[in-house]
Amino acid sequence: MADYRIETVRNGDRDWTARNDRGAEVRIAPADSPAAQPSFTPVELLLAALGGCGGLVVDRTARTVPHDDLRIVVESRSRPEDDGRVGVVRVSYEIALPEGDTDAAEALERGIRLTHEKYCTVSRTVEHGARVEATGPDGTVLFMGG
Repeated sequence: MADYRIETVRNGDRDWTARNDRGAEVRIAPADSPAAQPSFTPVELLLAALGGCGGLVVDRTARTVPHDDLRIVVESRSRPEDDGRVGVVRVSYEIALPEGDTDAAEALERGIRLTHEKYCTVSRTVEHGARVEATGPDGTVLFMGG
């Protein structure tokens, strides 16, 4: 299991950039902030992580099935009673498999199940939760949950 580090820096009011140690970056802002577009919202990044993790793992778990045209759509639904959390996440794997090829369909279905049951760290973390610790500038733990 890998350890990760992301640095998020402020560009301006409600406009942030997250960077990894390899130099990749993504802009984060609310959807209703025209000056900070294009960007992802934090929830969209969570959904993108689910789709990306699912795709990377399916590349391994279903490698016997041609899946160059696989598209993964991740959607969330929240209600007021979800108390500021995402209520339901649906990950849809969309691909046209050769008609009548039950072996390909079974292999892909097995790969998708294994992705979420065993190998996709993001999916498993969302499903089971993670401990979150927030520290202040002096290192004091200000919040611990999970």
